[in-house]
Amino acid sequence: MKYAWIENDKVRDVAHSDPEEIYHPDVAKFYDTQVPDDAVNGDGWVNGVLVKPEPAPAPTSPARTWSSNDVRKNLSLAERVKWDSESSDYVKTAKIEFDNAPQVDHTTEVLQMLVDAGDITQASMAKILA
Repeated sequence: MKYAWIENDKVRDVAHSDPEEIYHPDVAKFYDTQVPDDAVNGDGWVNGVLVKPEPAPAPTSPARTWSSNDVRKNLSLAERVKWDSESSDYVKTAKIEFDNAPQVDHTTEVLQMLVDAGDITQASMAKILA
């Protein structure tokens, strides 16, 4: 069994052995509560029961979206001319798709469609997705 210093219903500190043997008596008196071996600093202590805090949710980055401008700035001059003049149905379709803010998987499919149609190169696609 460990002893803990409980303050405001939280485990402030845990002594891994007899507090009177490792701390000055003025400090040892605060370690007056026996706690289970898995108790750690920050755990809750409510009505004599150890309460583990809920784990914090993992941070998530917002899903990346692309716009027509994001695509255009990564194209070669010849590809920009095609893009700006909407010289192919694939370019027109791609612009509509990008205005609807596609996510990563969908963007890859749309860009691959442009590559397959010969409207952009594989290198341009890689620059856009980088």
